[in-house]
Amino acid sequence: MRKRLAEVITAMDESRSALMATVADAGGAFADVRPNEEAWSVAEILAHLALVEAGVARLVASSVRWARNNGVAEEVSDESVLATLDQFGVATPTRKLKAPAMVDVGPGANMTEAVGSLTRSRTELRQALIDGDGLDLASVVRPHARLGEINIYQWALFVAQHEERHRKQIEATLREVTGRAAECAPIV
Repeated sequence: MRKRLAEVITAMDESRSALMATVADAGGAFADVRPNEEAWSVAEILAHLALVEAGVARLVASSVRWARNNGVAEEVSDESVLATLDQFGVATPTRKLKAPAMVDVGPGANMTEAVGSLTRSRTELRQALIDGDGLDLASVVRPHARLGEINIYQWALFVAQHEERHRKQIEATLREVTGRAAECAPIV
């Protein structure tokens, strides 16, 4: 596997490990609790992440097919791509954003189903990226609604950084719902 692709997949794996470690404590009663009417529960956040990643997996797969069919050059650079989205602050939840309708989730997401969907979407994205190994994926660009034209490496990095953003949201959600539960607990 080429260096750039390997570093992107490693970044995705690291963000997924951190996410799963964070939600490991969210099972049972807290996974489905919304901290307020306008916020998502942990299960809903995971369902959203799975929808986003599945969409990116489809985009990457079709882009790789296009690249192969249109003679995109072989990868020659090994310059890191990890910092190429830093200017957008994707991983930093500085303000609340409204999810586009296609990746918005309604109430009632199930934790087990959301985790299963995340597993499937990661397998699909990983395979789509591996199918493009050897191609200059930095030269294949597709539009992102908020970030503009970004290349395939950046789309994969977006998934990792988007997960980190929502991992932080999950931490805040868990603090809020477990804090409320503690306040309501009977004193024995």
